[in-house]
Amino acid sequence: MIPVKVVLAVAGREYIEPLLNYVHGSEYARRLRITAFSQPEAFRQYMMETNGMKRPDIVVGEAAFLSLWTDREAADIPCLALHEGEEVSQYGQPLLKYQPLSELVGSILEMARQRSGSRQSVNSREGGIIVGMMAASGGLGKTTAALNMSKQLGNEGYSVFYLNLETVDSSSLFTGSGSSNSTEGGGLSRLLYDLKATESDGIPFSVASYCVHRPEIQADTFQPVYNRKELIDMTCGEAVQLIRTIAESGQYDVVIVDSESENGDRAQAVLEASHKLIWLLADDLMSMHKCGLWLDVLELTQPEGFEAMLSKTNFVVNRYMGTMINSLPRDFMDLNGALPYIPSWKQMQHRELLLSSPIYQREIRHLCRKLLNVESAAQSPAAWS
Repeated sequence: MIPVKVVLAVAGREYIEPLLNYVHGSEYARRLRITAFSQPEAFRQYMMETNGMKRPDIVVGEAAFLSLWTDREAADIPCLALHEGEEVSQYGQPLLKYQPLSELVGSILEMARQRSGSRQSVNSREGGIIVGMMAASGGLGKTTAALNMSKQLGNEGYSVFYLNLETVDSSSLFTGSGSSNSTEGGGLSRLLYDLKATESDGIPFSVASYCVHRPEIQADTFQPVYNRKELIDMTCGEAVQLIRTIAESGQYDVVIVDSESENGDRAQAVLEASHKLIWLLADDLMSMHKCGLWLDVLELTQPEGFEAMLSKTNFVVNRYMGTMINSLPRDFMDLNGALPYIPSWKQMQHRELLLSSPIYQREIRHLCRKLLNVESAAQSPAAWS
């Protein structure tokens, strides 16, 4: 099921927070992605910049907010106008502000369902954008960057899937091992089996039924695979099929793929399947040398696809300290971004701090907007999701 993207605009946090808590703890957690505003100007700015995959499916708000959205009619986004008995029909379909939360959420979903037939989803034709994370060696912070990207995009209203293809999945440090019911749909192992079993039938998959939602990273993902032989034996073709099945399911705006840090079948699949690549570097001699050698191998073995690969690759230095000491290993490379060094991460004892550095999140936000061709906002919206 494709999550419904909702913008909620209400002046009081005492109204917003109980609603969000109810949704996150209920059966609606996977069906709704809510971005909430308590400041009218932040809402107005957000709606002015909304386009493409960031476009909401429905807006629910008070008249004081909706009146500031000047191009409401031209945007053709359904609106539910919250009221307490006053006339608000000029702003959208009236919706009683105070009612049982189950009925309130049900009304939002019903409005979205009615409009689903008249407006095609963002992903229904081309699928989600696949962002591959690459590195020439381990320990460069690839998983940290990938999970921070996932959280940032999720907070901005995108529906995100995080796929880890490492033999040793280090993402569990951030997300934990999950509850006992998290493999209810069978997880990645079952999906791989079903893909093979139905390969000739072309049966569409509901990927969400195989995965678990992780609020820590604002994304769906698979439980870590403990039978690592399944990953080791995965061919390039199988990995490409897996990645594209998730992206083409129509359930996600962005699929972030965390690849193996070696030039093998799964890494090759990420190179082939991704629409955008982030190749992480470290400003040290060995890291640069290994990156150059890997690029040499790719250029030698895949000359016909090498230029295409470079055209979608963003070289980003991680743990940047303000100046670059080492040169990029090849003349054709350009540095497309930098993620800061966070000294406090060396001494920390709480894993959640890896996902909550304001400085790191700021640069991740810039990188995400560059990848998705979204203009940076002058002021970030005060939003919950």
